[in-house]
Amino acid sequence: MRMPIALPPAPQSELWARLVALDLDGQASLSFSHRLARDNGWPLAFARRVVLEYKKFVYLAATCGHPVTPSDEVDQAWHLHLVYTRSYWEELCGQVLGFALHHGPTKGGAAEGHKFREWYTATKQAYQAAFGEMPPADIWPAAAVRFGEAPHFRRVNLRRHWLLPRPAMPRLRGRLALPNRRWGLALAAALVLVGCTARTPLNPFDWYGTEFLRLFWGVYALSLALALWLRARGAGPQQSYEGPLLSTYEVVRLANRGSRLADSALAALAHSQQIELLPDQKIRRATDTPPTVPYERAVWNLIVQPGSSKVETVRDQANRQIKVAVRDLDQSLQAKGLLLGAAARRRLDYYPPAATLAVVLFGLIKLVVGLVRGRPVGFLILSLLAISLIGGVAYLHGAWATGRGKYVLRELARRTKQGPADGALTTQSVAFAVAFFGLNELNNLGLASLATHLAPPATTSGGDSSGGDGGGDGGGSGCGGCGGGD
Repeated sequence: MRMPIALPPAPQSELWARLVALDLDGQASLSFSHRLARDNGWPLAFARRVVLEYKKFVYLAATCGHPVTPSDEVDQAWHLHLVYTRSYWEELCGQVLGFALHHGPTKGGAAEGHKFREWYTATKQAYQAAFGEMPPADIWPAAAVRFGEAPHFRRVNLRRHWLLPRPAMPRLRGRLALPNRRWGLALAAALVLVGCTARTPLNPFDWYGTEFLRLFWGVYALSLALALWLRARGAGPQQSYEGPLLSTYEVVRLANRGSRLADSALAALAHSQQIELLPDQKIRRATDTPPTVPYERAVWNLIVQPGSSKVETVRDQANRQIKVAVRDLDQSLQAKGLLLGAAARRRLDYYPPAATLAVVLFGLIKLVVGLVRGRPVGFLILSLLAISLIGGVAYLHGAWATGRGKYVLRELARRTKQGPADGALTTQSVAFAVAFFGLNELNNLGLASLATHLAPPATTSGGDSSGGDGGGDGGGSGCGGCGGGD
């Protein structure tokens, strides 16, 4: 690159004096500066500063002795001046400069980009030498900004389109971070504006059926996704567990919201031959020595002695009556950071119903509007029913385990599915299999008769253990000593 030719500072140059005297605005009501400001969305004062920087660029192009490259702001002034053909070619080039100053666009490609970056850096250095100061950063930004944003500018008709600034995407260790609240609001605003053209009314209740249904389902999808993310975030990160060993029934209680506690205990008692299976789905105690595990002992005590009890009766009584043992399991799991407290579960479970209710109310208003105007509303009614159903399912599969608890469950479920390494079937593995996968999993363990005997009749629904929470929370963890002894 050639070094700049040594010249007197610009303020002392006759050329610079002629450039300063060049009047681009004239007496027009829509002057050069006003048009430059309007076309670029700039304040008028900023546009006038750009015009001055454009003149400084022209001075550098005429004097510094090497190729020069303008900033994007200065380039916009240059483009506009080229439209004023007489002012540009006759006054600027013919009278002020004395030669033709041509605008040479890039040919594209990496080599051209590298070349223009070097020219831009050299231009800013020549500016400092000629004018004794650094170029203003808001008009002459760094090269990374100059060549990073400028190619993305587009001409937009503001009568037909609304412009929204794109929020900066947060990054976390090189990966995109989860959306925050600001992102959610921005996406919601963007979704509301989908389809808002000159032909679409601003009021969504005036939109036609297809347009409104797209908006309706789009808003619900976004709202439900945000609600589920908030609920998952409230449960905490999914991290490995390094605490004390978990007992068999702590794991069983944590799995599937504890809904299979009684079934797991009955299967384990039958496998250890502490209860005896009888015809007509009845059971009786097979020994007078009660089990040592607290929850199994509580279930064992529900069997009448002497005599027999129906499996379904014992299951129902266990779900209703064994509250002390279940409370102890819950308190232990909460102390270990694996189970959410009841208050935390209620708070987190509020999000999906709230999102569903808000969108349903939105749809109901449109339904009333449609009925008043005599418009067809069948698809909207079906959409309201479908959204209510989806919201109900999301609520039933609510918060239960913490993030760490889910991590624990995921690993233990995987290990249980693989089966014991030595092939030996233990009471713990039987209890885990039922807790994670249900009574039918006993068939895969070679315990088909036990699965058939314990399976509830088809007309009867199995109750929830005494927490009153249904649903499922599969998952688990590579934990430090999970699923240990009782």
